[in-house]
This record gives sequence, structure tokens and C-alpha cells, in this order.
Amino acid sequence: MVDEYSSPVFVWISGRQRRVIQTRNMWRVDDEWWRQEIVRRYFDLELGNGSAITVFQDMISGDWYQQRY
Repeated sequence: MVDEYSSPVFVWISGRQRRVIQTRNMWRVDDEWWRQEIVRRYFDLELGNGSAITVFQDMISGDWYQQRY
């Protein structure tokens, strides 16, 4: 679920819904336009349980993913 600015309001982690307290940072990556294009919006989020997570939306498919470092 996203707000009016397309920022996440809730995320699902291990089958549990977590509320987003704050979007700490947001950035966009546009890359590899010459091969298989990558267009993503990343969000560094603070969650209601005190943890932090980075997620991104694939702007081509619309799907959401957790960024694993």
C-alpha cells in the first residue's frame, strides 16, 4: 500500500504486515537502457517495530522487492 506520493505505508516481511513510520531516503535508478532496461525507485524505510528496511519498486513491471545487501 502506498500513499498519495507513491511511498510505502505498509510492507510485508515474513508474512507479517509492518507499518512504515518514516521514509528516510528515496532514490531512483535508471540503468542498462542499452540491454535490458532497469528502472527502479528505492525507499529506505523505518518500520513500526524499530527496524529499518530498503525496498524498491520495479517501475517497468510495478512489482515490489526487498533489497538484500
